[in-house]
Order: sequence, then C-alpha cells, then structure tokens
Amino acid sequence: MTEIKVQQEKIEVEGHQYFVTHIPTATSGCWYTIHDLFEVWAAVAIDIADGSIVGWRNPPGEEHRPKIEEAIKKAFGIPEFP
Repeated sequence: MTEIKVQQEKIEVEGHQYFVTHIPTATSGCWYTIHDLFEVWAAVAIDIADGSIVGWRNPPGEEHRPKIEEAIKKAFGIPEFP
C-alpha cells in the first residue's frame, strides 16, 4: 500500500464555508477538491509554479469561480504571477 499525505484547509466564499483538500500529482498541476462534510462539490487543478488554473471538474458558475480560485490560492500560499 502506498501512503499519500494530503493537506486540507477551510475557505469561506460568499458567506459559505468549504473544506479544500490538496491532492498532489506527478506534475506541477495539483488538484484541489472543494467539499463540505458530506459531498464533494468540485475540483480545480492549479499549477503551483505560476498559479494558473489548469482546469475544473464539475465547475461552479462563472460568477463564483474567481472567488473560489482566489480563496484556494490564499489558503495554500500559491503565488500568482502576471
């Protein structure tokens, strides 16, 4: 069995609290699952080298994405480069 350690943080977006679990990958893009205690809502891949968004699975509406992305980057200390 392989042991994989993950990191989890809480974020708050538009008055709602979520857990975000960082799932490391073999590339510089890392998956961050967005969930509450009972259900996974979405996942976003963020390149930790430059903070760019690689892609979404089950994305929220366009109006919510930037706020969620920003909260995740802040919680996990992911830098944003122009």
